[in-house]
Parts: sequence; C-alpha cells; structure tokens
Amino acid sequence: MRRILMVGCGWMGRPYLQRVHDRGLQAAVLDSPEAFTWPETKEALGRSDRTYPVSGTDHEAWLSGASDALADGPVVGVVPFSEPHVLAAAMLAEELGLPGPGVRAALTSRNKVAQRELFQRHGLPQPAFHVARGVESALAWVDAAWPVVAKPVSGSGSLGVRVVHDESELRAWFDEHATDAPVLIEEYLEDPEYSVEAVTDQGTVVFSSITAKTTGPPPFFVETEHRIPAEQDADELLRGVVRALGMGSGILHLEYRDGPEGPRIMEVAVRTPGDYILDGVEAALGVDLYDAVVAVACGERPHRIRPSHGTAAVWFPTPDPGEVVEIMGADRVASHEGVVKVEIDVEPGSTVKSPRSSMDRVGVVIVRADTSDELEARLKAVREELVFRTVPSGEDG
Repeated sequence: MRRILMVGCGWMGRPYLQRVHDRGLQAAVLDSPEAFTWPETKEALGRSDRTYPVSGTDHEAWLSGASDALADGPVVGVVPFSEPHVLAAAMLAEELGLPGPGVRAALTSRNKVAQRELFQRHGLPQPAFHVARGVESALAWVDAAWPVVAKPVSGSGSLGVRVVHDESELRAWFDEHATDAPVLIEEYLEDPEYSVEAVTDQGTVVFSSITAKTTGPPPFFVETEHRIPAEQDADELLRGVVRALGMGSGILHLEYRDGPEGPRIMEVAVRTPGDYILDGVEAALGVDLYDAVVAVACGERPHRIRPSHGTAAVWFPTPDPGEVVEIMGADRVASHEGVVKVEIDVEPGSTVKSPRSSMDRVGVVIVRADTSDELEARLKAVREELVFRTVPSGEDG
C-alpha cells in the first residue's frame, strides 16, 4: 500500500487522516506521544496506519522521527500540519523529490522578520515595520507615533502579539517576552481583517477563497468569528505572495487588512490555518481543502475543487470570564438547520478567561446557509440558544 508521511496531526488534523484513507493511502504519522493516547486520534487512525512518537517540538525532532518512518518504507507525499512541522516537512519533500511548498517558503512561513524583508524586496504592500533588538531600538523607531504592534518573530494563534499604546506598555511587553532574538515593531492598522486560503500545485493557484474576520477587543484582538466567503478581490496580492515565496505545492494562509490605501499583508503561513477555517470553506463552498492538500502533496488532482454558491460562519462563543456553572442549549443548537458543527471545550467547573490567544476559546459553532440573510437568521438563533452561565472566580487574567 502507498504511504503518505504526516508530519504532525494533533486534534484538528484528524480530517487529513480520513482523506488519506479515502484515497487508499496508508498514513505514517509523526506526533507527540500524548497525541496518540487521545481516544479521538485512535479512532481516526486506520488499521494499517503507523505511528511514530516524536520527543520534542523543534524541527530536528521531527526530522529524527521522519527517519524512523522512512526506514519502514518509501512515501508518496509529505503533509505538514501546523507551524512547528512546516520546515521539516519541506526539507523532507525536497530531499525525496516530492511536491511541497519549498524550503524558502517554509523558512519564510516560520519567521515574521523574513516575511517583512521578503515582501519589502518584492514591493508588496504591508505595514511600516522595524526589526528591534531591544526596547531602546524599538522606542527610537516609534518616535511617539503610538500605538504600534509588537510581535515575536515566530509563533501562531496571535500568541504574544500585542497592541501597545505608550512607552510603559512597550517596556512591559519586552519584559514579558525577555529574549535576545529580534522582534517586530509594526505600524498599527485598524482596517478590516481578512485571510486568503489557497491551494497551489507546482506554483499555480488551483483554489482560493477569502475569509472575513471579526476580532475581540484590544490589546489582543483574538478572532471571534469568520465569514466565508468575503466579498473581496485579493487575486493580485495572492499572486505576488506566491511568486515572492517561490511557493510550490501545498496550502497557503495569507492574512491582510484592507483600507483606503488598499490591502496590506499582515502575515503568511504555508500550513493549515487554524480556527476551523477549512471546515468553514467546505460548509460554505463545498470545497474539500483537506483532500486538496493531500492530493497536491502526492502529485495528484484534488477532488471537489469547484466551489458552489453558499456562505458560512465559524463562531467562537465568548462568555463572561469566571467559573462556568451551566452550559445551556448545546444539544438543541446542534440540531438547528444549517449547523454543521458544535464543539464545546469547557464544562461546569471550568474557568473561562478573557481570551488572549486562540488557546483561550471555549468552543466553536459552524453554521452554513445558501444566502447571507439566511445565515444571519440562523446564527442569531444559535447565539440566543447557546448560553454559558459563569460566575466571577477571581482567576481571570
């Protein structure tokens, strides 16, 4: 049986396993030892799949695990899941002569400074930025032009990204993220935020859609809702980014803000987007991007790549901080027309915090409809019925 190497899978990567099996492939899965103990992961694995526990989170650990997997036989494709897996997967695909995003694209995906410098060289629109190697360097560049955005060079899920409004906040951010590594200080943009989800095959975009984002309050701006598809045209921007990256085959997640001066790039990643966006694309447009990623990794044609006409919302409830005492309506909401997914990640007794990153969310609901008006009505009914009752706990951070 032909095998595909999955570098990482985790909780949200399980749909890839189903698509691998649907294509008659065997999965060789690298992941942490803990991931293979989860009942949901065990259930998603096929009888002929092989698992290879990886001790570590750096790309060297993933390369070591891959050596064990490849010693058991060849593979016809390599699929990374999330940010820590991108570089090792790209290196392996290139070594084995298999389709992949390319090492340059993977390295750029992992480093926000590399992105800013690359896009600047290619004349692509983005915020003004400064690479700071300490708080004094950052303050000299800001020159009282507050607010600005402070970002670690690597990371995902908005972790560590902060809007800072004055010198004291910036100094506090540097103290919190004490590091000798450079950090990014960027112009703060208030324009609406979007993302492009695209699949490329040997440098050609074979599918793309745009997601409109709603975010929570400052200073963390955690995304609370996605709408698919957005009425935006980002084809030129996408083509420019694909060219600059030298993107080969794989998935690309491009975030941008669109204002009076046109779209400006926030960041790009050549891995699966989080926040159930792929599930939202399938709910709205009937396009299976999980299958498309597996297909292009193996040099095959994706199934179901022609979009239909629909719309969907991925909504993340944001209850008041405190201890959860009751969750009402989850079962009823799951049976609502148009609801394709309900996942609740807390239970009575859990503590809910004000979200500082995507890791602080309490659950997700995905709703689809044929029209925008129908979607609004269905989403309103869901929001009214699904209620998290909390009481103050004193532990909110």
